[in-house]
Amino acid sequence: MTEALIFGSPKPNVEYEERRAAYVVIIVDDHVATVKFRRQHFLPGGGSLSDESPEETIVREVSEELARRVRLTRSIGEATQYFYADADNQHYKMRAAFFAGEFASEPCDGTGEHELSWLPVTKVEQFCFHSCHAWAVQEALALEQRG
Repeated sequence: MTEALIFGSPKPNVEYEERRAAYVVIIVDDHVATVKFRRQHFLPGGGSLSDESPEETIVREVSEELARRVRLTRSIGEATQYFYADADNQHYKMRAAFFAGEFASEPCDGTGEHELSWLPVTKVEQFCFHSCHAWAVQEALALEQRG
């Protein structure tokens, strides 16, 4: 597992809400699974509940977001991302864990909160909301090449 990286930087005199999160990178045929929301792409996953491990967060979030089960295959690393969320009117310091994985099922009943979008890996830096998500995809590709 690589050392934690920091993306973005805190602005002076701004209070940041600490947020733990976990995400999965699923790559199939040079496309990465994303959740598309308001023209932005996010890796499947999200914020952790207080008593959840990163792995449990991913399983729960993928089920809620995409109505699918997921199998995690290896750890990619951790990163911290500073960002502002318009929807919450809140600045966050997100500490996220990333894993490579694969879908273990087709949609269970089609009632996920969001739609699965397959983004070409070459477009990740352009369309992912979080820079750390683009980093995680590149790390997953590098791990895949190394075997």
